[in-house]
Amino acid sequence: MRIGGNCRSFGSLLIMLGMLLFPNASFGARGSRACLECHGELSITEQGGKRLYVDPARFAESSHRIMGCTLCHASVTGQHPYDGNKPSHASCNDCHGDIAKEYGKSLHAKNAACADCHNPHQARKLAFVSGAEINAVCSRCHLRPATLKKHERWLPEADLHLDVQPCITCHTGSKNYIINMFIEKQDRYGSFRLATYNDLSPLVSGNDIPSLIDTNGDNYISLEELRAANKKGHDLGMRLQGMLMPEVMAHSFQIFDNRRDCTFCHVSGTKKTQNSIISFPTENGAYKRLNVEKGAILDILYGTPDFYMTGATRSKALSIIGALIIACGLIIPIGHGLVRFMTRRKRMRDGTYSAADVIVYMQPTPIRIWHWIHVLSIVTLCVTGAQIRFPDVVNLLGSYKSAVRLHNTAGIVVAASMGFWFLYYAAVSRSIGKVYFLTKENVKHGLVRQAIYYACNYFRGGANPFHATPVDKFNALQKLSYQVIMFVFMPLVIVTGISLLDILHLRNLLFELGGIKLIDGIHFLSACCLCAFLFIHFYLTTLGPTPFSEIRTMWTGWEKEKAAEETTVPATET
Repeated sequence: MRIGGNCRSFGSLLIMLGMLLFPNASFGARGSRACLECHGELSITEQGGKRLYVDPARFAESSHRIMGCTLCHASVTGQHPYDGNKPSHASCNDCHGDIAKEYGKSLHAKNAACADCHNPHQARKLAFVSGAEINAVCSRCHLRPATLKKHERWLPEADLHLDVQPCITCHTGSKNYIINMFIEKQDRYGSFRLATYNDLSPLVSGNDIPSLIDTNGDNYISLEELRAANKKGHDLGMRLQGMLMPEVMAHSFQIFDNRRDCTFCHVSGTKKTQNSIISFPTENGAYKRLNVEKGAILDILYGTPDFYMTGATRSKALSIIGALIIACGLIIPIGHGLVRFMTRRKRMRDGTYSAADVIVYMQPTPIRIWHWIHVLSIVTLCVTGAQIRFPDVVNLLGSYKSAVRLHNTAGIVVAASMGFWFLYYAAVSRSIGKVYFLTKENVKHGLVRQAIYYACNYFRGGANPFHATPVDKFNALQKLSYQVIMFVFMPLVIVTGISLLDILHLRNLLFELGGIKLIDGIHFLSACCLCAFLFIHFYLTTLGPTPFSEIRTMWTGWEKEKAAEETTVPATET
């Protein structure tokens, strides 16, 4: 099969050479110019419709221009159009046999012919076509509302993806990819659209459009030029929009399962974001491409405050800081637990209760229900968040899409539960100040006493200086921790998380707040603090009379306390 395809291509090459060396005598050296004298005029549409019109400028930039009209329309004579003969049409297979075979096996083959997508008089290589133009062709059949609805079933931010990705990126078997950037201009309504030659030419004062970014005129975009263009473009109401496109077009139109895995694009340092170009519009409607310094696209993503790509634009420094925060949350329980184990014989506990024991109702039912829902949601956020931020390392839930959806759901539950918590303590029990806020006594003596107890006296078997009551439940260190967690980090996680739920519609607001990456950084570091707190919080619950007594209290609501007059029988902690 391969040999046949090569022979056909070789035969086509011979035909082309023959036509160039021995052109049709009827047209002589004039070639295609003779055809365009009539077919290049819009008036010809009155004789036979739009199909007869050939845009001279577009044809001059097409891949077929070198072949001339008579190579495909070989039956045209010197008496055309008065001879009454209908011009013949060459088959695309005559030159593109291999592509025809590939396309014949695709899902499109039964529904569309070559000319349904490609205008032979405007055919251009992929290098000279923008992603927006490609999607415009696809949308002739695949209307956007229906396409969006279908993709929303599995694709997060489906509308955003459809705007910045050509359909062929996901629906062809192309191997190598590049980032194709082009200039967009903001209209009076605040929306961005693809900038045309007429939009940009007034900005260059007679120079070529690429001089907007290629300031030194070397036909190469450096990192410094890209940074300067990004800053200048924002002031002019323009921006660079990038599309992940195949470097070489394939015609194997299919639905590929691996494209549904977000890690296909969203992996830090991926090769798919290393090579990039910028396409500049020309006066005849084609595009001129300039190569960009390798890896520069990642730099511009880091430097652009209104752009964020999950995984690819994550900050290594923030990841290290976050890891250190979580490590501290682990080191404290591990270190304290090790010393606790080594000094276990010095501490005495009473494992039995007598009839004189006092049973206190410490945790009301609404708070217990809230607590366990909140804990489950926070744990879910931590697990799914790890997979979302490090998809190339963590894969606990299978698909990336599942992790995103579960993360968003858990985040909404956390936001709702925090609202319930605040209303209960502020409006129902009216005890939020007593339960969670530090008193003067706490600041003067409680913090120091409690710190000394956890650091020293606990290991000696000393008594806890704090006695919990249904109204005053937490010691000074616990109050301080809860104030920071519940009134600082939890609100930060919720507000930034909600902001990142709908980047497309909140983009301008996020930009004013400092940029999407700043919001994401705050969200990530706050989440790391919550994760570290989980480890410490769980460990502290084991420091009660028995390792599970505090957990039992939060489950049942009741806590047993020793009567003041009772004499206890010491028992060694196990």
